[in-house]
Amino acid sequence: MKRISKLLSVVLVLALLLPLVSAAPQSPTANLQRSGELADGVYTLQSVADGKTLNTFNMEYTAGGYAYTDSAVDEAGEHMLLKVNADGSYHIFPQSEDGKYAFHAESLGEHPRLCKSETVTALSDFDICRDGDAYAVLLHGTEKALSIGSGKTLYRKPLVTLEPYTGADTQKWVISPVEISSFELKTVAERVNVNTVSAVYALVTPAYMKEQITWSSDDESVVLMDTDGSFCALSAGTATVTATVGDMTRSIEVTVVDNPSYTWYSQHLATAGGWHGGELSGVYFYAGAYKRFIIDRYNRGLDWMDTGCAIASVAMVMHNLGARYGGGYDFRFDKDGDLEADPYVVALANTGNRGLETESGTLYYNPILMNLRELTKNFTLFGKKLTYTERYSVSKKIIKEALDTHPEGVIVHMQNGSSSHYIVIASCINPDAANPRDYRFIVYDAAGQKRSEGDGVTFEESVSYETMYYRYGSMNSIITFDLAEDEA
Repeated sequence: MKRISKLLSVVLVLALLLPLVSAAPQSPTANLQRSGELADGVYTLQSVADGKTLNTFNMEYTAGGYAYTDSAVDEAGEHMLLKVNADGSYHIFPQSEDGKYAFHAESLGEHPRLCKSETVTALSDFDICRDGDAYAVLLHGTEKALSIGSGKTLYRKPLVTLEPYTGADTQKWVISPVEISSFELKTVAERVNVNTVSAVYALVTPAYMKEQITWSSDDESVVLMDTDGSFCALSAGTATVTATVGDMTRSIEVTVVDNPSYTWYSQHLATAGGWHGGELSGVYFYAGAYKRFIIDRYNRGLDWMDTGCAIASVAMVMHNLGARYGGGYDFRFDKDGDLEADPYVVALANTGNRGLETESGTLYYNPILMNLRELTKNFTLFGKKLTYTERYSVSKKIIKEALDTHPEGVIVHMQNGSSSHYIVIASCINPDAANPRDYRFIVYDAAGQKRSEGDGVTFEESVSYETMYYRYGSMNSIITFDLAEDEA
């Protein structure tokens, strides 16, 4: 009987304690779940507590590149690239400093600061969890969340730390995608040759959104895209290349030709001359005279390209070859190094200039006084330097023989009294003619102000022949390019 009484007493005590145990408070993170709704992309994080935006110091100012909050000013440090890991956690890359640093917790101790590192570690993994209308950002596998209000500051900016999650507004963030303000696609030239590698260039604002672009071709038998916008031209034809970033899509047609000498650049036409000269209206060169690089149409020497036939001719042949200038930056395509040839890029290589970072400014040295040594030093093809050969006392037979080994085109210098001009001879129309004196040629003439004057026309139809009165007898030298033995 006593044993039964004791057993009943124990049961009664357990019954009284059970509600107390079940009513014990749960961890604030117990109901948090990974949102799973944020795809790879660039976002801003705004504190629910005070409306300020997550930002970060540059590493050059602070060794740790610490995170802080401040009023939004739409700068790169406020834009966070979220990349989803295989386990559902995220890496967070502030887009300042070229986005090369990832956020990580300073330590696992108390009140660790949020800082940046070029090396991704376990302390760089974060869980993003939905909490009502906002998100909590927790260090993966812990209950420590990005928080403001710790009292830690640097340069009077409140630093972000990781604190045990309580569900307070100081630990909640509104996460919003960064809006794209502009997005366009370009190619350097109008056409590319079959079996070559070229690129479609995307200009997007913010610029780092370029890394989020996905590329596609509607005809992969003509153009096969890579993930960075570069492509292989596989066969002659036209393909539509489409680029998508966020909810924005842009398309451009790419024309592939089966012709080793196909590029036409007009030295006079800035906007309809086969290249993007119209974007160079603010570019000046100084070399004894201070002039714009190009002004649309012929301007009687007011711009450098009015007499830039040599540079334009070199640009055509270099582009036909697929040669690249490794030491320059081209703001028109936001491209650093490995630049495709057009008259502006050739002018940079000709003068050893890197190029302007923006659309206006002044460069130095004469851009159109052709320096073949400098050009072949600065352009490379298949990782090798180029050499040049200049031959004098030319004839139709010599030009035809040069074309046999240089199908990309032969640059021809012509002299007519005190005036001179350069053109590119691309091919021989009648290579089987019994008499070499009967050879006729297709040319690309930079002096043309419409296509019928210079874009793949016979020499007799070119502006050089019809308007400038050059003849075959005016041709006094040719220039060809070859691969050097030296690696670049």
